[in-house]
Amino acid sequence: MMIKLFLKQVSIFLLLLVVLNFLLFILIRAFYIRDYDQVDLGYSEYLLADSHGTPLGDFTEIHDVHNFSGQSDSYLDMERKLRFLIRHTTVNKIYISVDDHTLSPTREDQNNLDRSAYYSDREDYSSYKEFIHDKYLNYYCVFVNDRYSLIIKNFLQNELFDISKWGGSRSKNSWEDMSALQQKEISTDRINNYFEFALPSVVMSSSLLRIIAICKANNIELIGLRFPLTKTYLGILDNESYNADSILIINNLHVIDFDSLYMEQDYMFRDMDHLDKEGGEKFTEILFDSLEEKKVN
Repeated sequence: MMIKLFLKQVSIFLLLLVVLNFLLFILIRAFYIRDYDQVDLGYSEYLLADSHGTPLGDFTEIHDVHNFSGQSDSYLDMERKLRFLIRHTTVNKIYISVDDHTLSPTREDQNNLDRSAYYSDREDYSSYKEFIHDKYLNYYCVFVNDRYSLIIKNFLQNELFDISKWGGSRSKNSWEDMSALQQKEISTDRINNYFEFALPSVVMSSSLLRIIAICKANNIELIGLRFPLTKTYLGILDNESYNADSILIINNLHVIDFDSLYMEQDYMFRDMDHLDKEGGEKFTEILFDSLEEKKVN
């Protein structure tokens, strides 16, 4: 009798846990995963980048390129996405971000490995146990993923219980409206975060080399992109770089450098190193127009 009662209580507890996990995962999908697991496989050319590529939005599709960028994507995330594309569609060309910071050791912690696991497959892992953990447990089980817990906590603190944000829009100063001092301080903080270490990440470097090898093995043209930066950020950045572009160049791959494209046009940026939507639209035209010109020449 006691055993039956115990089993009943355990069953009820597990059921409640499953229901709670389901409800919390809905919250996670709305505020964290969102459209990260959405990709259009009807293209043969794709853009892989971190948040620097997201302002280009769907404007790339005018040029038959699908924007597969993701906020905080590291090369490990891009590698997973690339493997997914190769498994599910025909890929002819990949545009990939090779900015100064993309090999930063900070990317070993600041990435989307919990989300990009959605695009992984058994063959991407050395062990079945690791595959099950990343692909299913860590992705779908809220109580296993530490990052999910932090997101829920931030949601409760900064969204749900912040009445000032209800029914209103959040105002942010645009980059051009900031004082020179503000721009300098914010740019310095960003650079200190990215370039805390003297040497590039071995993990990220290895992943980029694998991406290059995968593209060569599958006859995929790989083109490196360096996205526009503000004048203030560039001035403080100076020669700080982990030289991701050099890895492509050494492998005889083409790199297009647009660092200084909008040096005197702060209104094109939402912050020191990210274009806004208008800037992304205009940059898309310049990017693909320049590629067309190279084809003609």
